[in-house]
Amino acid sequence: MKKIGIDIIGREKEIHELRVILEQSSVVMSSTRRMGKTMILTKMDEIQHPGTKTMLCYVESVQSAEEFVNVFRENLISQRLLKESDLKRVFKWLNENFGNKDIGFFKTPDFKRHWKTILNLMMDDLVEKHDVQVILMLDEFPKMLWNLIQNGNHQQAEEILDELRNIRERHEKRSKLRFIYCGSIGMNLVIKYLVKQFNYAGAPLNSMRHYIVKEMIPNDAILLIRHLMVKNNLDLEDGLVSYMATACSCLPFFIDRVITQIKLSFNEVPITQTRIDEIVDKFISGRENNNKRIAHELLRILCKSNDPLISETLVNLVKSKIEAEDYQISEIITDLFEDMYVDRIVEGESNSYQFRFILLKKWWRLNFA
Repeated sequence: MKKIGIDIIGREKEIHELRVILEQSSVVMSSTRRMGKTMILTKMDEIQHPGTKTMLCYVESVQSAEEFVNVFRENLISQRLLKESDLKRVFKWLNENFGNKDIGFFKTPDFKRHWKTILNLMMDDLVEKHDVQVILMLDEFPKMLWNLIQNGNHQQAEEILDELRNIRERHEKRSKLRFIYCGSIGMNLVIKYLVKQFNYAGAPLNSMRHYIVKEMIPNDAILLIRHLMVKNNLDLEDGLVSYMATACSCLPFFIDRVITQIKLSFNEVPITQTRIDEIVDKFISGRENNNKRIAHELLRILCKSNDPLISETLVNLVKSKIEAEDYQISEIITDLFEDMYVDRIVEGESNSYQFRFILLKKWWRLNFA
């Protein structure tokens, strides 16, 4: 058993639910940002459940299919699910087709042409080695696919999805191999975009179960607050701990921010319910809340426009309603693009934006225009 990270508190309910689902199928796990998805995966990885082996692989920065396979291999080896000597099928195929090759093949031009074969053989070797459930967790996998699409590699994104589905179909019924695709960008949105823009005809999530990460249960939120109190040398009575959990809606990111503010003024201002309310109100009415107002105004403007709007026009229209800096509005526009609310149209040196999905645009026009 690996040693658990000291700051990963609670989430046993979610981990139990995921393990029950994983007994039957692989999982697509999603939620909004800052909900604690990665912490759940990390805790699953660090506390090895009896009868399981896990690998947590961060793939957001991957730029190609062959890099994806190489990162996959490196993580399997570094996390001790495989040794190089376990890659028997891989090396057999290499020797038969390219002569006496070693692991350096993964960075040759030939590898770029044969990554699908290597990925499948590597998964065969992995399944042969383990008679327990192997859970392969790909964090920010949808974002990786989206980056490939935006960089002109939509075909590779489709091929990765299709190959992983083929691997699941070959192994899930006769072994305990499971995948978790995790990310803030919804897998369904990535696939819908591939279908709409490139006529993608695959069904890569077939048989996978969807799991949405929500706020912490109250007991876990209280445990987190108490842990952070000890870590920050704070002392709060039980009633205030429970009140803080409720005031923060049991969201771990907000709890951490509020505890930080309490620590900064702990010796100067008594901690009461009123003080907690003041900190929460200041937080949600500050930059974070202003960002939400900017995002809301941007989408309201775009839903009323029949044509794409250039970024300079969007910035000026928002500034006519909300006090904000140009760079701040530009950052929110980029966030909306990365979160797949809007499309970016590059024309020379200017960028224009429009709603990505007509249905969503109609809904915004109906409710907010």
